[in-house]
Amino acid sequence: MNEDKLHELEKLFQKDRYVALSGIKIEEVGDDYATVGAAVRPDEHMNGVGTVQGGMLYTAADFAFAVLTNMLHPTTVTQTATVTYIRAAKTDRISATARELACSGHNCVVEVTVRDGEGVTVMTGLFNGFISAKK
Repeated sequence: MNEDKLHELEKLFQKDRYVALSGIKIEEVGDDYATVGAAVRPDEHMNGVGTVQGGMLYTAADFAFAVLTNMLHPTTVTQTATVTYIRAAKTDRISATARELACSGHNCVVEVTVRDGEGVTVMTGLFNGFISAKK
């Protein structure tokens, strides 16, 4: 990935305070994927039964979607998302990787996989995005 493009994405998402406060960062971007990740903070990201809160997993997935789609298209926002929580995340790290499956007109469909620190899939999601304008 072009370093200038990566810095452009990082600058765009500096304004996303919720993601920043959650500790989620862009880890890697390629021509057709984006990966974000975060260290799990026990005092902030755990639910009542001692596993990573589902909202943290979803936020990582949604951010991976945002990074990928805003790299590939003009401003893109989530329209709908369907997620499946597969197993509890109990590690000290999570990551989410997004890959676009289809794009037509002002719509795109992206698959996101969230993994724990051991690389085990803990959540999957299918995100539909609205592209504000075509390139």
